[in-house]
Amino acid sequence: MSNGKYKVLAVIDMQNDFITGSLGNEACKNVVPEVVKVVSAGDYDAVFLTRDTHDDNYLQTQEGRKLPVIHTQRDTEGWQIQEDVWKAVTDNYRDEQIQVIDKGTFGSEKLALKLKELGLEKEGDGTLQIDFVGVCTDICVINNVFLAKAAVPEATVCVIAGACAGVTPASHQIAIDAMRNCQIDIVETVSACL
Repeated sequence: MSNGKYKVLAVIDMQNDFITGSLGNEACKNVVPEVVKVVSAGDYDAVFLTRDTHDDNYLQTQEGRKLPVIHTQRDTEGWQIQEDVWKAVTDNYRDEQIQVIDKGTFGSEKLALKLKELGLEKEGDGTLQIDFVGVCTDICVINNVFLAKAAVPEATVCVIAGACAGVTPASHQIAIDAMRNCQIDIVETVSACL
């Protein structure tokens, strides 16, 4: 436990396809060092990494029909966590502190349930802090943040905006503003969360 708080880091979809692959963009590529900095400096008790995961039938799903770009197919290079991020996690945390969660939708019910379990352990004492970083701010980050806030309403939920990137800078900012309006703490760097 760090500074009297039990601190969780949720690293959302820092996968190759969102950085340099089929859905990559410069903002997502440029945020990698910031995510590495958060992972390395945060002194977290647990780290959850989500992995957007699709199968061969992706184009037949609702998401695939609305976004017909094949990405993050299970067991491909694009599905893997970006190597610098993964190295920072494995260099700074023990195996039992790390959990990778595959998700087939924007938000992860499994992540929300795991956070709820932690919240029940800390019920009412205000010691659970959940920090979010990753991509894309305007799709998967915002979905997972709202699921976490619903699952653990008394936890401190913080988004480290400087370690998140969206589809566009404008959509990133819209998501940040929406989360702030819903009582999510928004900070620019990890030092503001420590």
